[in-house]
Amino acid sequence: MEQVKKYRRYTTSVARNSSYEANEFYRSPEAINPMLIRPRRASEPDNQGSQPFITTLSSSPTQISTSEPDYNLNNKNLNDINNNLNKLNLNENKINGNIANGIGNNNNYNINNNSSVSNGGANTTTFVNIHSTTNQAPVISRKFTKNTFSGFRLSSQNQQSQHHQYSSSSSSSNNTINTSSNNTTISSTYSVDYNFQSEKSPYNVPSSNGSNGNLDLQNNNNQGKLKKFFTKSKKDNPQLTKAQELMEQRKFHESIIYYTRVLDKHSNSYSARCDRAYAYHQMGKWDSAIQDLAIAIQRYPNKPRAYALRGEVYRLMEKFDAAMIDLSKSIKLQPNAFAFRARGEVNCSLAKYSDAINDFNSALNLEPNNSYTLTRRSKVYCNLKLFPEALDDLDNVLMLDPRNTSSTLANRGEVYRLIGRFDMALADLNSALEREENNTLALERRGSLFRQMGKNAEALLDFDNILKLNPKSVFGHKNRGEIYQSLGNLNEALYNFDEALKLERNNISLLKHRSEIHRLLGNYQPAINDLNHALSLEPNDAFLLRGRGEVYRLIQCFDLSLEDFNKALELDPGNAFALTSRGEVYRMMRKGAEALNDLDQAISLIPDNLLARESRGALNRTFRRYEEALRDLDHALHLKHDSVFALANRGAIYYMLSRFYEAQIDLDKALEYDPNHAFTLETRGALYNTLGKYDKALADLDKALSIEPENCWALCYRGEVLFTLEKYDDALVDLNKVLNLQPSWCYPLSVRGALYRSLGCYTKALEDLTKSLLNSKDRAYNIKYENKALLNRGSVYRIIGKFDEALIDFNKALLRDPNNIFGLCERSYVYYSLEMYEYALLDIDIVLVIDPHNSFAENLKSKVEIAQNGNDLNNNDKL
Repeated sequence: MEQVKKYRRYTTSVARNSSYEANEFYRSPEAINPMLIRPRRASEPDNQGSQPFITTLSSSPTQISTSEPDYNLNNKNLNDINNNLNKLNLNENKINGNIANGIGNNNNYNINNNSSVSNGGANTTTFVNIHSTTNQAPVISRKFTKNTFSGFRLSSQNQQSQHHQYSSSSSSSNNTINTSSNNTTISSTYSVDYNFQSEKSPYNVPSSNGSNGNLDLQNNNNQGKLKKFFTKSKKDNPQLTKAQELMEQRKFHESIIYYTRVLDKHSNSYSARCDRAYAYHQMGKWDSAIQDLAIAIQRYPNKPRAYALRGEVYRLMEKFDAAMIDLSKSIKLQPNAFAFRARGEVNCSLAKYSDAINDFNSALNLEPNNSYTLTRRSKVYCNLKLFPEALDDLDNVLMLDPRNTSSTLANRGEVYRLIGRFDMALADLNSALEREENNTLALERRGSLFRQMGKNAEALLDFDNILKLNPKSVFGHKNRGEIYQSLGNLNEALYNFDEALKLERNNISLLKHRSEIHRLLGNYQPAINDLNHALSLEPNDAFLLRGRGEVYRLIQCFDLSLEDFNKALELDPGNAFALTSRGEVYRMMRKGAEALNDLDQAISLIPDNLLARESRGALNRTFRRYEEALRDLDHALHLKHDSVFALANRGAIYYMLSRFYEAQIDLDKALEYDPNHAFTLETRGALYNTLGKYDKALADLDKALSIEPENCWALCYRGEVLFTLEKYDDALVDLNKVLNLQPSWCYPLSVRGALYRSLGCYTKALEDLTKSLLNSKDRAYNIKYENKALLNRGSVYRIIGKFDEALIDFNKALLRDPNNIFGLCERSYVYYSLEMYEYALLDIDIVLVIDPHNSFAENLKSKVEIAQNGNDLNNNDKL
């Protein structure tokens, strides 16, 4: 008889499409659908608690074992069963007759099954009160004391698209920790990446209990109940079974097709609609998932599951306000661990870490040993700098979830890295990789740790392994690009950033890095393109504005550069880099006061600001504040001994101070570091010209102009050298080119005026020299060239017989440079022409003291003496 009951129970279970194997799977830790929620089936034992499962359908309880029946029946057993069935059919006819006659007496069957389930030596039994009007083997009531969601676990390969897609992914921007070491920015993410061993169901929802009173035994009611009992449920639908199987296999697209067929026949099915929404959610089809969940909520507004799932979808869509509303609603309807955990993720994304901790604590109150929740809470503890608490959580996870030891060790290693315990971090990460050599998370963490420790070679090996496992790893390409950039291998860095941006074209961090690489390589237009793209995504990013302003500065688009720096400083007023670069722009625009103000602020913020020191040193050089300039440039060279800019400017100051030996040393050293530095070449060319080394001067100036053909200073210097070498036509070409660009510049005007004087073009010479003297704004800077202009104009005045005007120019020039031989000779000739012989002889004597063999002075002296003697004779004759 007992075997008959078992057989009946088995056939009933099969009829309802709820085989023991399926139930065991749904209750097993291998079930992988975190949101696949369904009621417990009739044949499915309740493993949630040890309390007996009671349904009062009659007054006499009957004890039935929940042990799994033995369905392997031999032939003898089958024969016995058939015989017993024949006997039971007689009882069935009698019972049915009683029902037809309205007889209300209860036939109580006390069926005792003393078999037990072996579970660690304990016997587990379930008591069921039977009130049956048939001879059918008793089954558990279709109304249950508990409806549970199926357990789930996430695997590392699909984790990024599931419950913790954004907040726990290894490339998540929400949890990025930036650590600067050796001028290298290290991006490392604290995240969760492990498989669940026994993740409990997201939450349990008690269904409404049926009445425990006596059933109405009226004939019509009993027949209605029998009819309802044998009505075919959607659970009997093979399409639903297939959909669930496909869902378990993670074939979401195919499962959606079958769920759609189920919903065509059972459009009001809450569970099927939620299941299809979950499949849409797994495929990233947010709108379709939201549409299904909205229908489910509209039809069943008091059921929590759809709210929880929709809240999770909103979270993944980063619609945090909507997610918060739905998750809170789900919790209000029925507190459940899944909704608390999801809301904790939302709070974490919003940087509301205290609220996130509260939610994770609530989830852990419901599921104290949930490894996933503990790991997520440890991440929040890290954000709050509560590292001991984070380590405690991860230690508990290691005990609770031994199957995911590798990933948990990787997480703990990350915490040790954050607190500076690199030795323990490396030990954990090495241990994780010994257990699972292809653990991408551990490789990422160890690579980041090696970078922070300055072990770039070891870091590169880890990131290479990551890319072998996953060639489309943005994290791997990004970190490898940053390492190559820090090593100066810009082309390899550019390749990695290109590959990463093929995968994530709108990644602002990658666009920043690639624009910087392009800038360093001199690819200014691609750099601007990347920055424009990034700014279209984030218009008020001060870093991007500073970067674009810097590129505009380098290509000398100073107005555009100034616009970007102004906006960047509005967003971030105290940014030393922006102040420094804007100060440099002002310096290049010759707005000295504004430049000095910005550079002073930048240096007050960062005293060792190399660029600001260099720029202020160059600015003070143009102001003729040589001592202040030298202090800044000396400081800059202390910070960076091979700074070409600082060496070139200090060499220029030494040249202007006539400290030619020191100037030569600095300029030579600068050209050793950068042989093509145009400013250094032009300055050394001017130095060689002053020293009379005209061939060397011409070589330096030719090279400078081959690099910068429009360099006006180099053109002027070369024009002067060519004039000195009496190559007048070539000199005129250079000087005319400059004056076409800057017609009022006194320096080339004075040189060209002197050249015209030498060519005998006195009218043109007088015009250039007069214009040069009228436009000499910075007299301190141009005093040398102003003196030359005065001397040359005085010479022209002498030649054309305007001795008074000539004498005025010579007196002014010789007041500044009393020992100028050319000026003394010219003035002595004017005195001679004016018959002021004594003054003429005084100037000639000074010339001969300076240059005893000056032939012009000797000849003029003879003429003056003869003229003076003749004048004396005439005076004597008159007397």
